[in-house]
Amino acid sequence: MGMKKLLKKLKSYLDKDAELLEEKKEGLSKVLKKLKHKEKKIKKMIAVETDEEELDLLELSLKVVHTQRKKGIKLLSSLRKKEK
Repeated sequence: MGMKKLLKKLKSYLDKDAELLEEKKEGLSKVLKKLKHKEKKIKKMIAVETDEEELDLLELSLKVVHTQRKKGIKLLSSLRKKEK
């Protein structure tokens, strides 16, 4: 196999990896936006809730959403560093 053919194959593999990485980043960004909206919604619900039991459940939900969002942000950051 000639050098040009090998380089062409290598480039096609690298482009696929870059394309997949970009798709992952876009998908993750969308999920993070949804989690952010959900977190805001839960905070608003907590502000008006009076029932202690329901308040505890909402706070637990808020912790879960916040933790997942932090994990997602960390992953997105590492994906962006891989790109450079």
